[in-house]
Amino acid sequence: MSQSSVILPGSPLAGSAMVGDINAAWAAIISKFSGTVAPTLGPGVAGAVVEGQWWLDTSITPNVLRVFDGASWAALLTIDPTNHVSYPPLSFRNIVGDNGGMEVWQRGAGSSASIAVGASTTAYTADRWYVTTGANQASVIAAVAGLTNGSNLAAKVTRNNAQTGTTAYIFGFPLDTDELARMRGQKVTISAAVKSGANWSPASGTINLDFYTGTGAVGKRGGGFSSETHVATATLNLGTSTQGTISGVGSVVVPTGATQGELQFTWSPSGTAGADDSITIDDVQLEVGVFASQPERPPFETMIRRCKRHYRKTFPYGTAPAQSAGLSGALTTISPSTTSGVATRYEDSIPMRVTPSVTTFNPSTTNANWRNVTSTVDSVVMVDSSGASPERVLITSATSTASAQYMAIHASADAGI
Repeated sequence: MSQSSVILPGSPLAGSAMVGDINAAWAAIISKFSGTVAPTLGPGVAGAVVEGQWWLDTSITPNVLRVFDGASWAALLTIDPTNHVSYPPLSFRNIVGDNGGMEVWQRGAGSSASIAVGASTTAYTADRWYVTTGANQASVIAAVAGLTNGSNLAAKVTRNNAQTGTTAYIFGFPLDTDELARMRGQKVTISAAVKSGANWSPASGTINLDFYTGTGAVGKRGGGFSSETHVATATLNLGTSTQGTISGVGSVVVPTGATQGELQFTWSPSGTAGADDSITIDDVQLEVGVFASQPERPPFETMIRRCKRHYRKTFPYGTAPAQSAGLSGALTTISPSTTSGVATRYEDSIPMRVTPSVTTFNPSTTNANWRNVTSTVDSVVMVDSSGASPERVLITSATSTASAQYMAIHASADAGI
């Protein structure tokens, strides 16, 4: 505008200058109102749009409040004119926030996890995430350095060198009903950061990200859910050794009757795998709203506690569950006599989502039995399932070899979907 923001006594403006000022002022006011098209007028020179200007974008529903950053209209928040709310909420907006950032790796050796998955196998890897491989598709899923600022770890899925299987991979995060309930009746957005390896092989470098829901029992998607709804989809084509962001807005709302769901990446490798036929995934987000907001990063201690509803182990976090992995963290007890066995409760203050299946590990040799540390022999293990619950499982043994013997055993509890 030609007039200073502070009006001082002096000669009046020329008529044309005054009209210019009035027009620019009106443009600034008008630009703050809603509309389906981004404003082209603002309080800048000659009516230009300026940084910090707001626009309520009504071209999509719910509406998006955007702010001009000097070059483009950045999404600020969503306003739902029907339910009279704005979101994302202040926290826990990421529905896959338990481990969307791939920070928790209890099934492996923590931050140095490297989990081998055979061909034609479905197995959990990073907490809450499973992979499905096809024939001749032996793979390794490993914790690697994060792809973005603020990220510690990411998940790298590699088709092993010289493998020839070309079945579509699935890398999925199945959801429990309580997680779906948070999204029912609303549109969602899916997003993630991804990076291809030097030998990334899919045709056109294509990777897909999709969110599905259904109305059946909680479980992995497999061949499809009951009464399935394909809520959101996104596709990205990556060259080799290329990083990008994949995101998509749901085309429909999450059905109000949804009881099962899964967020999953899929890609179809081609030819024979090279040394780095891989995709690295980070900052995965599933959120209520119609734009991809900045990735939410809960503290690690929050994520691992949430993940323990699905899986936990007695081993130190940085030790992969295995037979003969040492005594650190093992459940221990003292045998009372030579005529009775021993028992210990495997329990935690965090209830698991369902009663878990328990796997036992001998701390000192390659079997699943109790280790009598005092006399260096083993005692047959038994898991009492009759009194098991999401909070605790009783692990017992057969008759002890002597009284006052120090007994130890490791265990993992799996309540995964």
